[in-house]
This record gives sequence, structure tokens and C-alpha cells, in this order.
Amino acid sequence: MHKISILLLLCGTLFLNGCSSIVEFSSPTVPLATTSYTDYTEITSPETVRATFPHRETESETVIQEEASLCEILYQEISQYKTVIQFDRKIDTEEMALAVSELERKHPEIFWINGYSMKYNDVSAEVVLKVMNHYQPEDLRRMSAELDNAVNEILATVNPSDSDYEKALQIHDYLVTHTEYDEAAVNQGKGLWSTAYGCLINELAVCQGYSQAFQILMNRLGIECGICSGDAKGEAHAWNYIKLNYQYYWADVTWDDPVSENHNFDWVHHGYFLIDDNMLLRSRTFETNGQFVPLCVSLDENYFVRNGNYLQEYYFSEIDRRLTEHADEGRIEVMFATWEAYQMAIQDLFVNETVWNAEIFRETGGNITYQQDDDMYVLRLIFTVND
Repeated sequence: MHKISILLLLCGTLFLNGCSSIVEFSSPTVPLATTSYTDYTEITSPETVRATFPHRETESETVIQEEASLCEILYQEISQYKTVIQFDRKIDTEEMALAVSELERKHPEIFWINGYSMKYNDVSAEVVLKVMNHYQPEDLRRMSAELDNAVNEILATVNPSDSDYEKALQIHDYLVTHTEYDEAAVNQGKGLWSTAYGCLINELAVCQGYSQAFQILMNRLGIECGICSGDAKGEAHAWNYIKLNYQYYWADVTWDDPVSENHNFDWVHHGYFLIDDNMLLRSRTFETNGQFVPLCVSLDENYFVRNGNYLQEYYFSEIDRRLTEHADEGRIEVMFATWEAYQMAIQDLFVNETVWNAEIFRETGGNITYQQDDDMYVLRLIFTVND
């Protein structure tokens, strides 16, 4: 899971440790007077990550139909909790591997499969499924019913008249709020923690569990959503794509669930909610496993764009206005379009201490704790004003 490290800054002293940080920042006894903007030394952005997407060309219709047919047969049989499936035709190992991969991506409600073996000849094939934790059919029926009931209970809280964006945001925030990231299970292979069941019933999951739960809930709402996987900062990872208003976007519920030592920032983050290809490639690459990888080029439905907190450039006046607008709430989350604007904001607000020129601090000063996300160019601020 993606973590954001913690740093402290007290009365203007900065201790740096890593790229992303949480910094506590207290104003001087006497607030600073209003000053003009500082001239900045040019900031060079880090080397651009030039990862490439898998080919997005559609396979031949014949291949798609054959794989879909085999996948559907598997689904129908496994839905009846069968563990041995017979085929009256030749099926080779590559064809079966593609079908099983397709099954996992399309049907995350089939959460209990933990591998398989197969025998085949020129006229038939037999697949023997390995069931997670040696669950028996009666266990699986009960657990499937529990999962379905949990999904129905969550969906009952969604207003049918809400937009697809509002529905997706509500589900995203629900999963972050109700799920704990299972750090102990990261290197333990597949288990309930990597399933929608673990996420929605046990409320304990790793990335695959978050992604499967989000997919099930979105699909049940009639919103196209799937899972992609690959490498993120040297670790295997899974996340979602989602289609809103005829455009695809990326969403990473796991990385929006904060894990930090400073629990003041344990509120729902939105840095990875409905982002585009360029943003995604800052932190990951894709597996070449035949998965569907949509083209995500729009930011129309991005959380920060929709909420007016996506800044093409840094201007102190824009931060000043948002601090005033969110004074009662005491926190804001802002994304910058470029690395340069993001770095300029940090330099001006906290190194040059221009933040104390903000209207809400001019008379009495206050305190700010801020968190940096260097991958998404996001600043999160928690602030109070002195009495």
C-alpha cells in the first residue's frame, strides 16, 4: 500500500525526510505583514516516468467469443460451488489460463478460487479447482449470501437520483471509511484479505480486496468498472477503471485510504479518485496479462476539478481564498496541475512563510499541519486560528 511519511515543522524549522510529508507549522507570535510575491529560482521537475501501456487493440472477435464462452461455462459451474469441471472438447493450458483470468476480472463475487489444475487430451479436459481455506460448499453458500447482503445494504444508502459521479464518490468514501488496510497480509498471498468478502464483511483487505469491492458495487449500480493490475513503486498492486459520462477514469481506493502516524490525516483522501493516464503513470506500470486497459484522458469528473480545487498554477490568492472558505471545516485538499506549481506552493507558503499573510491568520496567527503527496501534486492542510 502507498504510504505518506510524516515530518514535523515547528515555528519555521523544517526537517526533511523523503518525498512526501506531514508537517506541523505554527505561526510566529506576531503575524507577518502582507508582502509582495517572491522571485523564484526555476524549479526543475523530476524525470518523467515514461512507462508504456499495454496494447489497447481489441483482439479478434473469434478469440473474444471463445474466451467469453469458456469463461461463462466456468462461471456457471463455479457458481454452483463445483470444484471439478468437465469439458467435452480439447482445451489447452493457455486457453484455460486466459479464461480463469477473465473470470477473476469479471466476477469478483467468485472469491474463493485459489488456483487450479487440469488434465486434457484431444477430445476432453478436466479442471480441478483449489478452494481457499478448504471451504466446503455449505460454507461458500453462507459466505456468498453474507457478501450479497452486505452489497445490498450499502446500495440501499445510495440515492437513485444521484449522478453516477456522486454514487461513485459515495462508494469510494464508504470503502475508505469502513475498511482497514491489512498490512500483515501484504506478503501472504491470496486470502480473504484479497477479496471483496474480506473488504465488505471483515472490513480488512489489501488492494485486491478494495478493488473487487469497488467493482462489485459499481457494477451493481449499472456503472462500468473493472480491475487492472501491475507494479506500483516496486510492489504488486491492483486498482480500478470506471466509466462516467462516456469517459474512462482511474480510481485507486486503496491509496486513498491513509496510513500514517499522524491520525489527524486519517480522513478520506481523493488524490487517486478519477484521474487520467498521465497521473497514473507517475506511480505504476501494467502487467502484460491480457487485461483490458482503457484509455483515460479526461479530467472532467476528477474530484479536484469538480470541487474547484485543481490549480493550473500557484497563486497565493487562490490558497488564501480557500482557507477562508473552509475556515469552519479547518481543512482543505488541493491538487496542482504541474510539479512546478506544486513546488512553488510549498516554497512560498511554508519556506517563505507567506501562509501567515492569509486573511484568517493576519490578526491572531494559528497553526497548520500539511501533508505532501509528491506523486499526485496534492497538498492537504489542517488548520486552526488562534483565539
